[in-house]
Amino acid sequence: MLVLLVEDDTVLAAQLIDFLQHENIEVDYASSVRSAQEIAGQTKRYSRYDAVILDMDLPDGTGLSLVKSDIIGEGVPVLFCTAATALEDKLAAFSAGALDYITKPFDLPELAVRLKILAKKQSVQQGNTFEIDTLVIDFFAKIARRGERILVLSPQQWQLLELLAKHSPSPVNKEQILAHIWPDKDVNNNMYKSLVTRLRKNISKAGEQELLQTLKGQGLVMRTYAE
Repeated sequence: MLVLLVEDDTVLAAQLIDFLQHENIEVDYASSVRSAQEIAGQTKRYSRYDAVILDMDLPDGTGLSLVKSDIIGEGVPVLFCTAATALEDKLAAFSAGALDYITKPFDLPELAVRLKILAKKQSVQQGNTFEIDTLVIDFFAKIARRGERILVLSPQQWQLLELLAKHSPSPVNKEQILAHIWPDKDVNNNMYKSLVTRLRKNISKAGEQELLQTLKGQGLVMRTYAE
């Protein structure tokens, strides 16, 4: 499960990220409207989030402005986590498209449960699986199978598999992959090649059709040869 947290209180944000990661919830973090917009521009992940957690008041704007903008993908559930307790703030959030609203202070387990409920509802509504040949991926449960074989993947292999599956049958270029998996790190070409090779070997064993293809000048793509 992948969520975006937009919160200017860095101490609270660190607590949230640590707790959610222990709940198997991956977190992207932004401390302002501008940094949230930068994430959208760099990674193009907004439409891929299972949920977005927004503070109401941010240093350079409001969470409402993000909900109303087009950078949060259509259908991505939004949960406001804010100190704003006034009824008019809650009504404004729901009118803008938020699906849930929790006020500070709050219990971390409650927030995690609310997120999982939102993501599960969204999964049921939109479908949260991907199938190609004998490969089946459950994005919500983070499980991938090839026939009767369960794929044992590292966190980075899972990130790459998920990225390619959600773009399939379109290719994803190297720059997008690097920004998605190593957003704050300089990566040498050997690290990139090693990740691709390990994922390719995990996806396709002897006798199984190759699904991970390299397209010259375009990047990587998840598709069958027949497509």
